[in-house]
Amino acid sequence: MSTVNNNAVLVRRLDVTARVTDQVVDLSERPEGGVLLETLIGRYVLDSDGRVVWLLIDGRRTVAQVVEGVAELTGLPSAEVEQQVQHLCGRLLELGLVERATPADSVPLAPAAVAG
Repeated sequence: MSTVNNNAVLVRRLDVTARVTDQVVDLSERPEGGVLLETLIGRYVLDSDGRVVWLLIDGRRTVAQVVEGVAELTGLPSAEVEQQVQHLCGRLLELGLVERATPADSVPLAPAAVAG
């Protein structure tokens, strides 16, 4: 199992398709608000709690900031959700659904120059 620390910044991989579909109902015991993640080699279902983490992973937030975001959205103390968020982030990393962000991932894109 991959481990992540609170300072790690993760980014969703570009080759992962995320969507909410009726198929989630067939693939999960807790489909409400879940998300289906698809790659060329597999399908993965996150329940609504996992979906919150997935949406907070953006290549700019640290794992600690994701923990804080989950705590804020769920109304639970950070200490109560920290281990589960770290575990899910590690599992997403292990499955190749996210990767560690590079400095280039957090640089905003410059406006394109328009030649006229």
